[in-house]
Amino acid sequence: MKKLVLLCVLALSTSAYAQDQSRLEAAKAYVETPVQQKLLNDMFSPAGVMAQMGLMGGQLTLAQQKTVAGIVSEELQSMKPSITTAMVEGMAQSFTLEEIEALTAFYSSPVGASAMSKMTPFMQQTLTSLGPEFQAMQARLIPRIKAELSK
Repeated sequence: MKKLVLLCVLALSTSAYAQDQSRLEAAKAYVETPVQQKLLNDMFSPAGVMAQMGLMGGQLTLAQQKTVAGIVSEELQSMKPSITTAMVEGMAQSFTLEEIEALTAFYSSPVGASAMSKMTPFMQQTLTSLGPEFQAMQARLIPRIKAELSK
């Protein structure tokens, strides 16, 4: 009986390992698609960083923002291998094999690729339009947090 239980546990763990490996391979294939790589490159570009900087506040001049965006872009590019690995592992843990394959198929299709190509400008526009609201929220947030923590 013990041998049967051991064989069942071994078979299940081997099957789970194979499923995990399949998900990891599928997630890696998804992250390495040209569409996903372009999205990452766009987000990590100086222009992509500049779009996100609107949330930081208006303390910097445009020239300073461009300088900072260039530095941040270089640092993000240096982290790309780590970010890619984290994305692959996160996908494999969060999604089923079928879901990853469906996402890959969609974003590899003409419609999916077109939608993804519009994601960066969409997010840039959204973040830029919300910049003043985030700045106002930050101005309210800091005094509230300080007041609460000083109690």
